[in-house]
Amino acid sequence: MAILVDTGALELLRRRERRAETLALRHFPPVIALHSVAEFLFGLENVQASRHALQEARKFLDEFEILCPTESTAAHYAQIRAQLAAGGIRLPDPDYWIAAHAMEKRLPLLSTDRDFRHIPDLTCFFVPARTID
Repeated sequence: MAILVDTGALELLRRRERRAETLALRHFPPVIALHSVAEFLFGLENVQASRHALQEARKFLDEFEILCPTESTAAHYAQIRAQLAAGGIRLPDPDYWIAAHAMEKRLPLLSTDRDFRHIPDLTCFFVPARTID
């Protein structure tokens, strides 16, 4: 069964971090949401990465299936966001979309972000973010 990889875990995979790689291989193939692609590329742009680094990042991203939002994804997004809001929990907007993809496709999520633990019925595997510089 595939696994959905969020932005932080995607960076760990790019850096060949052992724990992230092990989980991604155990649940092969790893897939990513379009929102993770945007956050990943924003991170590189934000630090003014070189043209070469951006090209290498795009080559890295080409290795993944990228999930694009659909009307079904939007319905999952709305349900998750409303449910968390009712409990007084707010997450960054991309996290709702990433979780919505996982719920829609019934995929576990590989993440560095423990905020996802607030989402009922979402299976998450967490890897420590401390290895990200």
